[in-house]
Order: sequence, then C-alpha cells, then structure tokens
Amino acid sequence: MLNRILVALIGIPILMYVYYSGGIPLLVFTNIIVGIGLYEFYKMSELSGQRPFSKLGILSGLTIPNFIYFLEPLNIGVYLFFPISVLIICVMGVRIFENKVENASVDIGVTVLGIVYVSILFSHILLLTYLPNGGAWLIAVQVMVWVCDSAAYFVGINIGRKFFKEGFSIISPKKSKEGAIGAIIFTILVICLINYKYQLIPENYPVIIALGFLVSIVAQIGDLAESMFKREFKIKDSGRILGEHGGILDRFDSMIFVVPTVYYILKIFVY
Repeated sequence: MLNRILVALIGIPILMYVYYSGGIPLLVFTNIIVGIGLYEFYKMSELSGQRPFSKLGILSGLTIPNFIYFLEPLNIGVYLFFPISVLIICVMGVRIFENKVENASVDIGVTVLGIVYVSILFSHILLLTYLPNGGAWLIAVQVMVWVCDSAAYFVGINIGRKFFKEGFSIISPKKSKEGAIGAIIFTILVICLINYKYQLIPENYPVIIALGFLVSIVAQIGDLAESMFKREFKIKDSGRILGEHGGILDRFDSMIFVVPTVYYILKIFVY
C-alpha cells in the first residue's frame, strides 16, 4: 500500500506537468511508455511460448512517436505505415533466413500486433497536442480515465452483480456490468464539469456527453483488452516496474485506447 501511495504522490504531479508542457518532455514520456510497453508485451508473449521479434518490434515501435514529433504531422503514411512495412519485410526475411516454418504466422503476427497496440495507438498522444488546448485535453482525458476506473471499481464493489448476474468473468472476474454502467455515468459527469469550468468546447454539450460516453466505453475495453492478453499469457501483471501498481501496460492500458478515440472525435467533429 505504501508503494502505491508513493508512486501516486510522485507520479501524478510529474504526469500532469508532462501533459501540460507537451513538447520534448511529452516526447520523452511517450518513448518511455512505448519502449517499456512493447518490452512488457513481447515478454508476456514469450512466457507463453511465442517467439516475437522483440528487438525489431521495439525499434520499429520507437520510430513512430519520433516520426510524429519531428516530421510534418500531416504525413500520416510516413510515420505510421512506413515503420510497419519495414518491420513486416524484416521479420519475414529473418524467419526465412532462419529456415523455420513452425509458428511463423503467430510470431510475426504478435510482433506486428505489439506495434499497433502499444506504439501506434499510444503515439496519438502527440497528435492530440497539435489540436487547440491540446495540453488541457490530455489532462482532461487522463482525469476521465481515472474517474472511469475508480467508478467501475467502487460501483462494482457495492452493487456489482445485484442486477446483472453475468459480468466479464472469463476475462476479468471482478468486473461487473453495474460497475461498467457506473463508470459511464461518472465519466460523463466529470467531463461535463471540466468543460463547464474550462470551456474546452463551449456550448456544445451534445459532443461533450458523447465524448464522455465513448471515453468510458473505450477505457473499459482497453482495461479488459489487457486483461484478456494477461489471461491468454497466464500472468498476473505485465511487469513490476511500478511495484504494486504492476507494469506500464497495467497503468496505461485504458489510455492506449482512449487517446486515439478522443483525437479522432475532436478532429472530425470539433476542430
């Protein structure tokens, strides 16, 4: 418990500073999350007997946030498709030169999945900063995710499975539908309060409500997606770098899905 409190007391102010500052601090932060997240993902798959091309995957994954930051942000084909194209050619070439057939599609597929799941999705955090009030939006997104997670937990603990007997028992036994509904309600409330206070989207509450609803849904999908992988790989946590908080993927599983969701909603419907 002490470890959890210390990590939160130190980590939250640093995280808020990085989000608000953007620029190089956010780029460094994104590289850390992507690099460690990919390492954890590949390590989990290795523990289950798979053989992803970890080094090539991590190297390719790290090019994406740096391409986004240093290249023209409109060149989406360059900073997304180029690294994946090179990676696929390289890993298939390596497997062919190894002259091995067994589990080729699985090992190559897991390698590419890691890039898409961790690097491409989370690197949208940099794209979000290009939008108006980008730093404020990042903080708002993180607050929504924290509220969503907390509401799902506390509502689930108090009234979970009292109305809906079936939850998500196979993927995550502690998750309940009541908790999911509570998370949706509180996430919508908190983004409405944030928007009222800071006028992120003035006088456009239909979009704000839709945003809160979708963020809550996607955040819970992100949480359950990582739980699904851990169940498949038969491990409890993605890592121990954050002590009792687990690994990087354990802490940022929801943000990985939420950041691109918010970016595209704002890009299409607001800006």
